[in-house]
Amino acid sequence: MLILGPLFWCVGLLLRTRAVASASFTPEEVARFATEEFAARQQLAAYAANPGLTISAYGLFLAGAILLIPATAILTYLAARRSPVLATMGGLLVILGFAARVYFAGVEQVAFQLVDIQGVDPTAALVLDAYVNVSYGPLRIPVTAAFGQYLGMPLLAAALYRAEIFGGARVLVLLWSAMMWGGVLKAAGWWDVVSSAALFVVLAALAVEIGRHGDPRLRRGGILSW
Repeated sequence: MLILGPLFWCVGLLLRTRAVASASFTPEEVARFATEEFAARQQLAAYAANPGLTISAYGLFLAGAILLIPATAILTYLAARRSPVLATMGGLLVILGFAARVYFAGVEQVAFQLVDIQGVDPTAALVLDAYVNVSYGPLRIPVTAAFGQYLGMPLLAAALYRAEIFGGARVLVLLWSAMMWGGVLKAAGWWDVVSSAALFVVLAALAVEIGRHGDPRLRRGGILSW
């Protein structure tokens, strides 16, 4: 999970950027997308232009989010040996954030199916007109859960640092990964790909350490140590 979760997450983000690039939008279409507050129309148009690539991208991104739930549970378990309260609170909040992305993915899948039925513009108009209600979800539960990543990751990162599992550099990567946007039909950029690739390196390195030594506890060498 420590390897597959961030790997699928990263590849999904990479393919989301490629789906938009492969659509070869005209300057007029790009200008139109830029005037809208949300990226829903752009993402729906990318699906219409290349449905296979777009569905693969969103699917891998969702698979990454799901697999990062047990990965977060592993991090929580390791950190809880030294900071049980901090680790548990942080881990649960981060898991809630990943769980919210399952709801977002469901809304996105419905929107893609509507594109197949009625086209991009009618679907975009429907989604954008009701974007807040659709994206936030019933009783605002999904969007509230999504904030768990912003609140929980600093707590979990602090617990991992206190437990000497991660040094300062890896803590910074975790905090960077927590800045990832949430919501429905969001546009992914290269900065997101780099952030997710860094997360993959950190978690894969931890998986290797566990596989080799069993106990991943490290000896910190300062705030910027590995």
